[in-house]
Amino acid sequence: MLYYEDLEVGAVHKLGSHRVTRDELVSFAEQYDPRPRHVGESTETTTDRDVVASGWQVSSICMRLLVDGFLSDTAALSAFGLEELRWEHPVRPGDTITAYYTIADKRVSNSRGDRGYVVNEVAGYNQRDEEVVSWQATTIFERRE
Repeated sequence: MLYYEDLEVGAVHKLGSHRVTRDELVSFAEQYDPRPRHVGESTETTTDRDVVASGWQVSSICMRLLVDGFLSDTAALSAFGLEELRWEHPVRPGDTITAYYTIADKRVSNSRGDRGYVVNEVAGYNQRDEEVVSWQATTIFERRE
């Protein structure tokens, strides 16, 4: 179990990879973001081959990779939210997303000595090494003391 004290500023953790399928993209979109480009409906400006993942799905995939590849082995309590969530390149069927977690900064809480705040950056890349998603967050971690 990693606690606040174990986390080093500048450390980069590879979280793992996930290959997306067309069925997975469309299923998510039908439930949560049913715009034509995500569900495979042709319009005047899109065709079936233009199916792309919802940015929310790409973020969710990276969140799952973050939990499985890092947070599940830590004393993370919660987060304050995200800063500057960005979707840089589209994710299409067959793409493989690989995510990374970077510790950008950290500080001990002024009001609660049992915890510290870790500013982190999460980024996901496709198989062409293009960034497809990124965000910054501040996560609350338990301290040993």
